[in-house]
Amino acid sequence: MKKILLPVDGSESCVLAYDHVKTFAQKFGSEVLIVNVQDEIPHGYGGVDYKEAGTAKLEKNAQEILEKAKENFEGTEIKVGTKFVIGDAASAIIDTAENEGCDIIIMCTHGMSGRKRFLMGSVANKVVHHASVPVLVVR
Repeated sequence: MKKILLPVDGSESCVLAYDHVKTFAQKFGSEVLIVNVQDEIPHGYGGVDYKEAGTAKLEKNAQEILEKAKENFEGTEIKVGTKFVIGDAASAIIDTAENEGCDIIIMCTHGMSGRKRFLMGSVANKVVHHASVPVLVVR
């Protein structure tokens, strides 16, 4: 297990996954790639200028989330990288795992109620069912 993908969204529930990632990374000498996915900018809202400004805002938000997550690995010998992606969260996580050569995805779930999960689906559920690598979901 050379590379672990850790998707983060900045929520407190994602913090629970950090200790699991540290344990795996230290045990196997793995590198960790932390990824944050931001929703796409809606099209037709004022043209290119809006999109460029919106993308910059999304990137700034993502960098804050990624830096905060990365701080949790300070003081360890774990090699940690970060990546920011714009798009559908589940698809971006799956694509990143494949494109970056990750061996496992360790991610949190937000524990949606059964009805809401049925109507909307969850990112974790989609990743579990469609990823080509093992997925460990922390709740």
